[in-house]
Parts: sequence; C-alpha cells; structure tokens
Amino acid sequence: IEIASNGWVRHFLGDRFPNERELLRFLRQRNGLYGPLTVPAATDRRARDIADWYQFVTVIDSFVSDRTTLGASHDGARQVFADIMADFQGGGRQPAGETPEEPGYGAAARDLWHRISPGLSDGQVRRLADSLEAFLRGCAAEIQAKLTADIPDYETCMTVREDSFGCEFLKLLTEYGAGVDMTAHTTSAEFVDVHIHAMRQLILVNDLLSWRKEHADDDVMTTVRVLIQRYGMGLQPAVDELCRLVEYHENEYIAARDRILSGPLGAADDVRAYLGGLDYLIGGSQEFEYLTPRYFGDGFVWDGTTSGWV
Repeated sequence: IEIASNGWVRHFLGDRFPNERELLRFLRQRNGLYGPLTVPAATDRRARDIADWYQFVTVIDSFVSDRTTLGASHDGARQVFADIMADFQGGGRQPAGETPEEPGYGAAARDLWHRISPGLSDGQVRRLADSLEAFLRGCAAEIQAKLTADIPDYETCMTVREDSFGCEFLKLLTEYGAGVDMTAHTTSAEFVDVHIHAMRQLILVNDLLSWRKEHADDDVMTTVRVLIQRYGMGLQPAVDELCRLVEYHENEYIAARDRILSGPLGAADDVRAYLGGLDYLIGGSQEFEYLTPRYFGDGFVWDGTTSGWV
C-alpha cells in the first residue's frame, strides 16, 4: 500500500515539488504508512484510499511550512485552498477508478473524491467536504501566524490545531476504514468526551514528536513553542507538561470510551467497530510518528525506542 501510494503522489503531486530530489526526500518520509497503520482492519482498497488521502494533506502541510511555496503568502494560499475546494466539491460522485490524467492539487482532490465518496452516506459526504475545508482553514491560520510571528495562547493553538491536524477527517476516515457511519453520533453528548480527549491526545503526541521539524521550520502553531514563548517555560518543563497532558487525555479517552461500551450504545456493532477504530488511530498515529524521518531527519531509522532524548 505504501509503495502504491507513493506512485499516486508522484503522478498527481510530483510537479508540486521544486525538483526530483525534494520529491524523493518527501517519499522517504514514509507518509504512505500512516493510513495502513491507523486502519489495520480495513480492506486493502479502503486502506489505500485512506493512505492517499493522508499523503495528499501531508503534501499540503509540507508546503504550508515552506516560505517559498504556500507558506509565502496568506492570501495566495487561501486562493489555492479555495481552488482545491472548488475542484473537490465539483468533482461529483462517480465510480472509483476513473482517474483524471492531469496532475496537481485539483486533480488529486477529484481522484480522492471519486474513490471515497461512493462508499459514504450522504451525511458522510457532506462531512468529508467540510473536513477538508476545516483542514485548509487551519493551514491558512498557521501561515498567517507564522508570517506575523504571533504566538497564540494554549486554547487558541489547540483550536487551530484541531483544524490543521485534520481532526474531522481523522474521525470520518476511521469510520470509512471500519465500514460504519457514525454521523448520527458526531455531536451527541455520549461521544463529546471521546472525541475531545482522543483528538487532543493525538495532537499533543504529534507536537512532541514533531518538535525537531517544527523548530527547524520556525512554525509557531505548536504547543511546545506556545508553552516556551507564550508562558515562559524552559524546554524540559514544557515537554514534561505536555507529557502530563498526553497521559491525562489518554486516560480520559479510555474512561469515556468504556462508558459508552458499558452503556446502551455499546451493544451496537457499528459503535464498537468505530471505537475500536479510534484505538487503532491513536496507536497507529503514534507508531508512525516514532518511525517517520519527517520528524527526525532524512535517513532516520527508528530502532523501537519510545523514550529518551530527542
């Protein structure tokens, strides 16, 4: 799946990179593993769809941090993002496999729409479009903050990160991987705590493990920098505080999940499948962040260590 997904990136998004060397550097980050690691119980076809989606948004995220491309202009990036949404929402629902020939963000977005949307309910289709729009909105906010060197407070940072980290499509693609539709429960009281704590755990683990890259890129929308520069903490106290928060949110997620499983909704097969999928998402995301050279430098190979100095 990873190798096939890398071929998809080369076909649709290869011309977004300044040269072959930078494309190969991106492919060596092994971003195509994020999908299979987070939906290990999905069918091969759906796991591939999800892998390509995550590659797509990771390419965008990479250039958001680059002041020579999308990161150079807030207004310019917003226009690119508006064009992506127009292509994505205008793609229509058609049988999977009808692949546009021309490369670029728009063609990649249409290809993903054509492949994923037939497997979704009408409610999920709306949420898919909304989730991409939220992600792009978060990316635009990150560009603006970086250009102005505006360090936000903690809650503002988390609000933006919930968009730019793709929390809405993380949940939706977990459903897609499990073959269930949780639209009726997306805002229900029973699932509020599950989603809040699961997504915050994901964001904070990512902020910790990606700090080497974010520091090098001068990105400001990361909780490590927020605690250091907004609240005056040293690096080690900031890391300690974020580790405490990761443990808190993980424990609260487990408690909220178990309350649902032991209640009336816990008897439903789709609910159990979805909650199992969130478990895979949390574990798979962290495993990917340990092993990717994206965060630890080109050529990095993870040796299985889960603690120590970064």
